[in-house]
Amino acid sequence: MKNILFLVTLIVSPVFAHFLSITSAYADAIYDPATGTITLTSVLAGDGSSQTESIYATNVQVTAGEILSMGKAWPPYIHPSPWPAEVDFYDMATQELKISYIRTPDTSIELNDVVIKVGSVLGAGFSESISAGVADYKFRYVLDESLPNEWKNEFEIIMNNLQRDIPIYAKSEWYSMPIFAWKSDAERPLPFVSGGCICGGGGEGGHFRWMSLEISASEFEYNNIHRYSLVPHEYFHVYQLSHVDLPGFKWLMEGPAATLESIYVQEHYGIDYFSTAQGPNLSEQVRENPSSYESYSASREADINYSGSVFMTLVLSAELQKQGLSEVEAHRKIFRDFNLAKPTLENWEAKFLEVFLISVDSFYSIIKNYELSYDGLLPSEDLKISQIFSD
Repeated sequence: MKNILFLVTLIVSPVFAHFLSITSAYADAIYDPATGTITLTSVLAGDGSSQTESIYATNVQVTAGEILSMGKAWPPYIHPSPWPAEVDFYDMATQELKISYIRTPDTSIELNDVVIKVGSVLGAGFSESISAGVADYKFRYVLDESLPNEWKNEFEIIMNNLQRDIPIYAKSEWYSMPIFAWKSDAERPLPFVSGGCICGGGGEGGHFRWMSLEISASEFEYNNIHRYSLVPHEYFHVYQLSHVDLPGFKWLMEGPAATLESIYVQEHYGIDYFSTAQGPNLSEQVRENPSSYESYSASREADINYSGSVFMTLVLSAELQKQGLSEVEAHRKIFRDFNLAKPTLENWEAKFLEVFLISVDSFYSIIKNYELSYDGLLPSEDLKISQIFSD
């Protein structure tokens, strides 16, 4: 499929490519029994690594070879408008096509998670190659009209910066996500979409995830930088989830995400978000009972704006620098290397020791020796996110 897609690759200007992305119909894959043709709204072809060129194509028509597996029938309420069309994934390593949702024109058949071998590729409307080492994970934007154009423009700049500096590489089980963004005084885009989070749901139609960016109306009124800083925070969670399996674990997920949020704001807006929005909320609980920050419920009242989780992240960076690492190297260990070690709820303590050369118990004991303050712990003003994630 890779070679065939190369044949239909078009040289398209960035403006035209953007036009295609915003005018594509919100539809899922269509199987026409009369012709045996499957029409895919969009397909990403890759092998899950940063070493191989990927291909993204729209309006792709294929025939099915062997059917490897089929999911369940899915009810229409799983995919209500304005849920954007799914991106399907062709795994170059296994040469398998995973179709998220597929139906017949008359909707007599509606299935999710269909995996097939491709018989032949009949054509594509548009395709582009994505160079090796460039992020190929596909976000699908649903930006509500309640948001001002200034915010939408800045959002795209932020996403471009993040995808450049913290690339996420698509793989068979993690290759695309919709982003819903809207102003809090407007109607929600969908009844089950709310707040700021990487959220998930499921049921008869299978499990699915989305990024929710509910921007408070007051943040526009008072020019609060959080209207932008929420984006790098949630983006970093997508990066984390592409590597780790720590459901319900708090400080090692939220601490680095909130810290990176503040580093981004410092780098791109020159604002000390650490001291203005996080540090003032510190609770003594983080020193007295740091293990409680492993749990959302046990630290909910104490960890306002993730102040304590950030404190633990900053202390960890300080301890790594005491081992002889540079500031960049210490942050790289926390933000990149620990995630790449693929920690789970079963092995995270062993991975912590392996990556940081300090046991969890020892680290928790050390925290108690630090003053309850960010003073002396904040990253330098010239620290860049691109440095953290580069070799």
